[in-house]
This record gives sequence, C-alpha cells and structure tokens, in this order.
Amino acid sequence: MLISAYSVVQKPNLLNALPGLADTLWTLIVAALLLFNAYGFGTRLLHWLGLKSIDAVDRLLLSCGVGLGALGLLGLGFSAAQLASETTLSTFQIGLALFFVFRNDVQKLRGDLKALAANWNLSSSQYSLLSKLAVILPFVFSFLLTLVPPFEAFDALLYHLAQPARILQDGGLRAINIAPFWFPSLSENLYLWALAFGSERATQMMHLAWAVLSTLLLWHWAVKTWNAEIGRKILLLLAGIPSLPMLASWAYADMALVFYATAALYTLTFYESTKSPLWLQIAGIMAGLAMGVKYTSFIVPLTGGLLILFWRGREFIQAMNHAAQFSILALIVAFPWYTRNGIIMGNPFYPFLFGGRYWDNFLSVWYADAGTGIGWNALQIFLLPLNAILGHHDVTFFDGRLGPLFLILVPFTLATLISWSLQGSDRGLSLQAIGLFATVSFAAWTFGVINSSALWQARLLLPALIPFAIPTALGWESLMRLDTPNLRISFLSNALIAIVIAFTVFDNAVFVLQRNPLAVAFGAQSREQYIARINPSYARLIQLMDKLPADANVYSLFEPRSYGLPRPTQPDAINYNFSHDLYLYQTPSEIIRHWKANGYTHVLVYERGLDFMIESPSGKITPAAQAALNKTLSRLELIRQTSDKVYTIYRIP
Repeated sequence: MLISAYSVVQKPNLLNALPGLADTLWTLIVAALLLFNAYGFGTRLLHWLGLKSIDAVDRLLLSCGVGLGALGLLGLGFSAAQLASETTLSTFQIGLALFFVFRNDVQKLRGDLKALAANWNLSSSQYSLLSKLAVILPFVFSFLLTLVPPFEAFDALLYHLAQPARILQDGGLRAINIAPFWFPSLSENLYLWALAFGSERATQMMHLAWAVLSTLLLWHWAVKTWNAEIGRKILLLLAGIPSLPMLASWAYADMALVFYATAALYTLTFYESTKSPLWLQIAGIMAGLAMGVKYTSFIVPLTGGLLILFWRGREFIQAMNHAAQFSILALIVAFPWYTRNGIIMGNPFYPFLFGGRYWDNFLSVWYADAGTGIGWNALQIFLLPLNAILGHHDVTFFDGRLGPLFLILVPFTLATLISWSLQGSDRGLSLQAIGLFATVSFAAWTFGVINSSALWQARLLLPALIPFAIPTALGWESLMRLDTPNLRISFLSNALIAIVIAFTVFDNAVFVLQRNPLAVAFGAQSREQYIARINPSYARLIQLMDKLPADANVYSLFEPRSYGLPRPTQPDAINYNFSHDLYLYQTPSEIIRHWKANGYTHVLVYERGLDFMIESPSGKITPAAQAALNKTLSRLELIRQTSDKVYTIYRIP
C-alpha cells in the first residue's frame, strides 16, 4: 500500500516512461521477427537453388537480402488478394517465425552470425582504435535515428510509408490516383508487415538492415578478394559520406537498391570465376529484386547482361544463352510489380511511357519537367561531379550529401581501376563489374540531369557510388607507391582523409544529439512531442485535421505528404492537383463542382508549397493560374488555419 501511495503521489519517471519503453521494445521485437523470417526464407531459397556448400558469411548476407525481398513480394501477394489486414498479416508472420524456430533456424542463424563475428574480429584486429570508432559510430548513429518517429523523411510521408498505410486502410490494393504509389514498391511492401504490427519505427530498421547488409557484403568482398586493409579503407570511405547514417535510418528505398545492385555484381563475378550456373541464377534473382525497388534499377540488369556478353564474347552462343537466362530470371522476379501496374493502372511502367489510368498528356509534360535541366552545356556537364559534391543544385540536398573523398581520389581510382581491370583474376573481374556499372549509372544520371532539374538528386548515384568504394579504396592504397624518401604522399593524404572523416563523424554526432532519439526510445518524449519539435507545422496540421468531422474527405493543394494525417486525404503528389483541374475544368465553379462530385468535403492548402511553386524557375504556376486559384478559394469557406499560417483548411460549400 505504501509503495502504491508513493507511486501515485510522487509519479516516478519510470511510470511515465513505460508506454514509450514498451513501444521501443515492441519495435525491436518486430524488427527482429521480420529479419529472422527473412533469413529463414533466404536460406531455403539458396538451398533450393543448389547452393548448399557456401561460405557462412555469404549465406548470411545473401539469405537475409533475398529473404527481405521475398517478404516484400509476399506483401504484394497479400495486398493483391485483399488480405492486407493487421490481424492477417501479423498472424502470418508469427506463424512463419514459429515454423522457422521448430526447423532449427535459430541454431543455423547463430552459427552464421558466429562466422561473421569471427571474420570481423580477424580483420578488425588490424584496425586502430580511431579507425574502429570511425567505422562503428555511423552505424550507431543510424540505429539511434531509427528509434524516432518517421516524420522528418519527406518521401516516407509522401509514399514509402503512406502507400503501405493506405493498403492497410483499404485492406488491399485499390486503384488510387497517386502516381508514386505505383512505382515498383518492394521496400514499401516489406514495410507493410511492420505497419501491420503497429510499428512504424520498425520500417526504418528494415531500411537500415539493407544498409548494414550492403556494407558487410562490400567489406566481405574486399577482404576475400584483396585483404583486410582494403576492407578497412572501404568502411572508412563509407563513413565519409555525410548523408549515409541519416538516409539509412529513414524508411526509404535507396539502401534496398544499393544492396541488390551490390549483390548482383558480387554474384556475377562468382559466376564468371567459377563458371557455375548457380551463381548466374542468384545474380538474376538479385537483379530482379532490384527491379522491384525503383524504375531507375534498370541499370542493374542492363549492366549484368553486358558483363555476361563481354566475359563470354568468344563463345557467342553460350554468351547469348547465359545472358538470356540471366535476363529471363530477372524479369520473372520483377514481373509481379509490373503486372500489378498493367492490370490495375493499364501501364506496366505507370505513369511513364504509356500513360494509363488517371493520366494524360498534361500530366506527362508536368512530371517530365523537360527542358529544366542543364542542357547540353559542355562546361556544366564537365562540372557535374563537382556540383554533385557541393550539392547547391540538388533538389534533395540534405539527404544527398556525398562528401568530397570519392572526388578527391578519383584520378588515382581511375588509374587503378584501369590497370587492375586488365587482369583476368577475381580482382580484375570484380573491378570490371563495378567499373561498368558505375559508368552506366553515371551516364544515365547525367542524361537525366541534362533534361530535367527534378532528377538532380545526388542520392540516386548511391547504388553505384557505394560499390565504387572498392576501386576508390584501391586508389587510396596506390598512393603509397608515390612516396619518396623526402616526401610521404601517403601520409599527407591519410591525414587529409582522416580530417574529412573526423569532421563527418562529428557532424553526424551533432545531428543525432540535436534529434535526441534516446528521449523517444526511453519514453521521456512522446511521439506527438517529437513530431511537434522536429516538424512543427506538420504536427499542427495533424491536430487541425483531427478536429474535422469524422466523415471529412480532404483534397490537398501543394502538399504531397499524407502519412499520419487523421482524415482521408488526396495528396498533391507532384504539386499538380490545381493546375490539372484548371486544365480539365477551366473555371473555378466547374473545379468546385468536380471536387464535390468526387466526394471531397474540404480543401487543404499548403502555403509554403504554393509559395515554392510560384517562385520556382519552371514557371508552372502562371499569374493566370494564381488568379484562378485565388478566385476558387474565395468561393470556399475558410474554417481553420495553423498558428504559423503554413496550412489553411477550407470547407467546400
């Protein structure tokens, strides 16, 4: 009684923190459950393909990656079958975990983890304390950032989390007029499982899992093919990418594509060195999984096909046969995403190439934003690598900071890449694969930037840049050959690189301290309080919309995000809603009539988004369109506005 009375009167912090602590514990349990099931799926697939005697580290990394992809495909299957409810999805995953437990997968996983730990300890024993800190801290930072609610990641609120949340809301797939929802969405359908368990933060841990798998696979590749020192340099180069810890902690798709691209290149080199068709099949699966992540992933199977033709060029018939096998397998694995789009939206590549449901020429022109890029300006094209590093043209600067190390070392990297690639050994094959993939990727990105400013996003280069850490590490190592008795070039370069990495790690440490993720993890700060601190305008919008009638149906103007909003909302995914309505219906009265006919009761205006579009050099919002917008809004009833005047809500009369 005395303890109970004390607790009621004094209210110890533990009691207040219990809900937050329980939620964090649940997040960790859900993430562990999904990763365990991914491992169980992946090991069985590799075994079924015939890879029974495989290096334990390879088995662990490749199995987990393939298994995560399999869970994404399963998520699509449940959605297509209209079985995407919290109860059905969570029950299936729990049953799957129990099956794997009874099949001794826990013991198998423990053995593979011990093998990974032994390899890591053997290599890291040669690292200095500072090197270990520089390598480990970014992963610690990224893990801590996964513990906060996902309300800083713009694209997560736009579609990476909004799409699976909408699937859960609808109980399955529906034809929805939101273009990004129909991009290949393997990662989003993996996040579907975590959201079904009620754990939005576990989605971020899944994205981080792909990042960790990518890094470990790259390190393992380098140590096996070269030595521990090259592995160390690769890890340090990745630690020198400023945006990586933050980006890896968000529920995005970038790290998934990084993993599948890296794994495809890795297994292709095994295929060529061992002449084993089993590795060709694994490479095809990895390329197919990559095609399920993003449309830009077409570079992965394209590079794979070119490599097979190049390596087997003297055996033309065999080369064509193997290239066909690789391509067909990749297409089979990717087929579900494009079939989904073809059946529901009338275009396998929706909304590109062929248009489709809800799409027209106006939207095609608006989305392409053609002619806004740098054009065929030779000087600008030459300066692209520098401008990509500086980031001053990047439309997503914060999550696209690549750091200067790769560019600083590029002369030595290219020289090393060319000399090593001429060899026919595993080292030469590895560098041929990475070099070709990087070349094709950069060429495709450059072509995009030439045509459209919307594609100026340096993070789109990460799937090529991260594997490129191997030749860059070799270029860094080659500096030792430039040393003379009077001048140690390698010492000076090592000091410069160490300074860059130290500044990067420190900058990320400050970022994590500012976000204070442990306050959320330990329940000292609630989800709502964190959102209000990090994204105050969006937090006010959530509060504002929560006061709308329960049957409200909101039409958004100039706000692409919708995740977490408490009322059904049609987001303005690429800021075209009003301009497209004006194009179709021409007058304010007809626009309002159309809104009412589609069941919308309220209109949300994101004032900052409107200002951004008005000030944009593209000139999409013309003075005439502004006048039409003002006239349209004047016919609505202004009912609410956030205190910072960022969001305004109107009622449609």
